[in-house]
Amino acid sequence: MKVVWLGWEEIYTTRRVQEAAKAQGLELDACNIHDVSFSVEGGKANAFAFGRNLLECYDGLVVRTFYPYISESLTLARLFRDAGKVVIDESLTDEGYAVSKMHDHLVLAEHGIPTPRTWQVFNPRQVEELAEELTYPCLLKGVHGARGEHVYVAENAEQLHRRLWHYPYGELMLQEYLPAAEDYRVMVVGYRALPVMVSRKPPKGDFRTNYAIGGRFVRHELSEFPAFQSLAESAARALRREFTAVDIRLKGDQPLVLEVNRQPDFEGFERATKFDVATEVVRYICQRVGK
Repeated sequence: MKVVWLGWEEIYTTRRVQEAAKAQGLELDACNIHDVSFSVEGGKANAFAFGRNLLECYDGLVVRTFYPYISESLTLARLFRDAGKVVIDESLTDEGYAVSKMHDHLVLAEHGIPTPRTWQVFNPRQVEELAEELTYPCLLKGVHGARGEHVYVAENAEQLHRRLWHYPYGELMLQEYLPAAEDYRVMVVGYRALPVMVSRKPPKGDFRTNYAIGGRFVRHELSEFPAFQSLAESAARALRREFTAVDIRLKGDQPLVLEVNRQPDFEGFERATKFDVATEVVRYICQRVGK
């Protein structure tokens, strides 16, 4: 079997998956969208990389990176699907090509999965009205952000307006702030939660818990938090994320889903838990493509 991994080649997760693939005899070639070219000749569309026609030489595509060319990445997924090849995540080829955190929250709500109160507004007048109704502090999150980027806390309406001024309307979501010393991450592969998870605490002077900015991860057995398994697996199924990290925070005693990460990096998770996530991912890829 041969699989294309569309992701940044230099990051930890890509390197680990390549190591695991080699150990299990899966030919997995990593590239990013800059390495891909498209052509239409004789009424037929093709995609090329590594000097090869990808649709002819590979059995499946795993999409982990979209930026900065979202449409092109999704076009590649569609070409693989139309060629009868496996695409992971499967939702990329039939959910209307939506890549938005607000879209995720809408889908989770439709499935009855609890999330923080969240708004995305485009009209300046609506922003003014909402600013008066919000309870502060509140969070601002980039609709397309990742790894803690474009995430801010506003203590009052003045800070909210100052931050919004730097972005086009609609680029930031507004979300209720859930005060807590930590949040939690559950990794889900093939819609099944791994048996270990992590709690995440922010670095000193920050409120974000992302590993990329210094968040501290601590291993736990998933069985210590019995409600988290069904919640994380339900969230992954609702959004049809075949390999995802579900971030959870408690509001009182109720766990709420903060995010169902479409392209999680698992460096912090593996280092904290000593669990081989990469091998689980490769096994799942082999299972899907092999079918």
